[in-house]
Amino acid sequence: MYKILFVDDDIKFQSVIAEVLRLEGYEVDLASNVADGLSLFKDKRYDLVLSDIMMDMIDGLQFLAILQKLDSRVKVILLTGSDEEDDEVRGLELRASDFIKKPVSIRVLLTRINRALHKGAFTEEVEYLESRSQKLKVNFSERKVFKSEQEIQLTRLEFDVLIIFLLNKNTVLPREEIISKIWKGNEFSVDPRNVDQVIKQLRRKLELFSIYSVRGIGYEWSE
Repeated sequence: MYKILFVDDDIKFQSVIAEVLRLEGYEVDLASNVADGLSLFKDKRYDLVLSDIMMDMIDGLQFLAILQKLDSRVKVILLTGSDEEDDEVRGLELRASDFIKKPVSIRVLLTRINRALHKGAFTEEVEYLESRSQKLKVNFSERKVFKSEQEIQLTRLEFDVLIIFLLNKNTVLPREEIISKIWKGNEFSVDPRNVDQVIKQLRRKLELFSIYSVRGIGYEWSE
């Protein structure tokens, strides 16, 4: 079940949208201001944050900037009733996942949320991934990996970790993030050293030189 944090000071609008999201199967937490939203965000792991822009004291754009300092991979959809072009431009510069103007139809909102949640995720819609520098080609649907045209056998965990790196090249991935993606639902029982072991095996089997250790954080596929 995807977890969404919804921050908006329009309580009536917020409650209506939250009820719709819950009926769609999402788990939703609500906050009416940025301070409460930050408190919830620090305590829990969310798949997506919905935030209004026009709020008192700290606005949604400032909220987005703060969230990105806490988690560079956070997915945030900004909502606004304003027609200010500068707000949209700044939101996009801050790498918001989407920018939606109110009023918005429920159907459009649900579609945008679904797109944001699955953007960058590996699904069976992806057929091939590759790394030219490593001479790797991956057939996702058949779960086959080729190194210099020769098929290499990987375990399920090794394959899934490899996919995460190929979809997030040149991005530092904390061990905790890798664990949450691979062992979703059981991440709290996984030893971070399991990630190190899987990566060690990938380096050996595929003769990789693209995966770098980032001390105290995790790993990066540099290409």
